[in-house]
Amino acid sequence: MKPLRNPNKSLWLVLLALMLALVSETAAWWWASQTPRATSLQGPTWLGLSAALCALAAAVLLWRQLWVAKLATRKARQLLASSLDTLDVGLEIWDEHDRLMLYNKKINLIYRGFHTPADIGQTFEALMRAKLKRQLIPAAIGREQEWLAQRLASRGTHKEHTLKALTRNQWVNFYETRTPEGYLVAAWVDVTELVLKGKVLEASNQRLVQQTVMDGLTGLANRRRFDEALTTEWQRAARGGTPLSLLMVDIDHFKNYNDNYGHLAGDQCLRRVSSVLSRCVRRAGELVARYGGEEFVLLLPGADMAHACETAQMCLDLMQQEYVPHVASPTSAQVTLSIGVACALPDAVLDDPASLVNAADTAMYRAKSSGRAHYEVADRADWEIDENTPRTQPSPLS
Repeated sequence: MKPLRNPNKSLWLVLLALMLALVSETAAWWWASQTPRATSLQGPTWLGLSAALCALAAAVLLWRQLWVAKLATRKARQLLASSLDTLDVGLEIWDEHDRLMLYNKKINLIYRGFHTPADIGQTFEALMRAKLKRQLIPAAIGREQEWLAQRLASRGTHKEHTLKALTRNQWVNFYETRTPEGYLVAAWVDVTELVLKGKVLEASNQRLVQQTVMDGLTGLANRRRFDEALTTEWQRAARGGTPLSLLMVDIDHFKNYNDNYGHLAGDQCLRRVSSVLSRCVRRAGELVARYGGEEFVLLLPGADMAHACETAQMCLDLMQQEYVPHVASPTSAQVTLSIGVACALPDAVLDDPASLVNAADTAMYRAKSSGRAHYEVADRADWEIDENTPRTQPSPLS
């Protein structure tokens, strides 16, 4: 059966058939009432039959119209479903009573086995309880009732996207919106690739940031990181009225070590010294950094002179226990350290953080000038020396 091309025309035909049936039936009744009983009723009978035929024609036309409408509705629904299945977005459509009306294939590709045809017509709460029982919602495992209560309370409020983590390291953006008729449309967008790329990019950025503040050879903080930390801790100590100590550490006769053992062994020596110095910082905020070449610094916020000297002696003791052979050293048969110790009560207005470095550096050179393998404490003269004044160097530094 071919559907009528013009539904309005079919409707007019139904109305016309009904009118003819009504007119024929009325005429037949009137004719029969005016005709004597002895007279034949053939005329009214034919009018009655005509009315019945018109009514039958109207019923057929009406049935045909309903069949065409049903067919068109089914076709439209199939077209809508197939169109939604082509989208790269998971979709759910819920009626005004929160019953599932439609979902597309993509949602089961995103959330494997999340919906079945039997779900159509069921309420959101009933479906969620069934899925919670099957542990299909990772975020709700162990707190099912709490999760369900929160989800029902927030139903239809996710107009802005919500990022959700699914199983198998999968991520989706979730949206909900209501139509003017009260229907709820939920959309699931798979953003796994974007999220994973973002994580890779974030990790790369973190590595780049670390590389800008980390010494590549030793893994310690580099000079840039030390300069930033010194400024920050100087200002903090000035505000809090707390001491700030600095140790300047130099490997004795390191040039001789490189000349005798080679640069690869020299690099390994730097790493071992770095490891020793790292074990000497124990407080939060304390920093070990490679200052340059074979020089290192230990920044000790809140440490007074006694604590700074204790830390310096620990560096010397642990370095001796590490026992890195150095046959080319005129000082010792193993690698030793010379350390300068300086401590100050910073003043953010009048003093300069560089003065702390300058004092520790001067004390370190005095330790090297007086036999090496020990520490010296910066005195008043070390604080007053300027950067252009030569340090005391009775013997060539190496």
